[in-house]
Amino acid sequence: MRLKTSMLLCTGLLVGSAASADDVLGLYVGAGVGQSTLKQDYYQIDSHATGWKLIAGWRPLSFVGAEIEYANLGSKNVSYTLNGPIYEHISTDAHATAVFAVGYLPVPLPWIDLYGKVGAARVQNNTTARSQEDLVIVPTTTNTTTSVTDNTRTSIAWGAGLQFKLGMPAVRVEYERFAGEQGNDSLLTAALTLNF
Repeated sequence: MRLKTSMLLCTGLLVGSAASADDVLGLYVGAGVGQSTLKQDYYQIDSHATGWKLIAGWRPLSFVGAEIEYANLGSKNVSYTLNGPIYEHISTDAHATAVFAVGYLPVPLPWIDLYGKVGAARVQNNTTARSQEDLVIVPTTTNTTTSVTDNTRTSIAWGAGLQFKLGMPAVRVEYERFAGEQGNDSLLTAALTLNF
């Protein structure tokens, strides 16, 4: 009986806070974590990694807002064997700083937001490639070369998401796409925001 009463009370609080969350305007901050698609076109890397982000935004009207964001798009290490006794190890990572304009679609449910965003992102890619060749003439000798590539590119970024409003906090599921110098990276996250 106690469990049933507690569950009904919690459900009532959630429904009540969701019903009063139709106009959550003002400033908000948040953080999210999820899966990124990390690309490095030259070395043909197209891998999934763990990414995360920090968000700060302002929603002055119910249909429009603005956000700034830092996104860590993760890192990936790949090793493979080339022709003969040549081994290569590639390590790549990326992160982005972005500014977005956010547009909210009218949805008949007051506790849900459906939104899209477009803006500019400064994407930084860092790649280190290390090649090692075992010399056949002298088996205990190796020849190692290292190549480091750091690129920064500012270009368009966009995203879309679904937000569940629970009063001051909100939960988001969001997809974002960033155009980097070494490939187009993306990030799919679940995030928690807190409105002020």
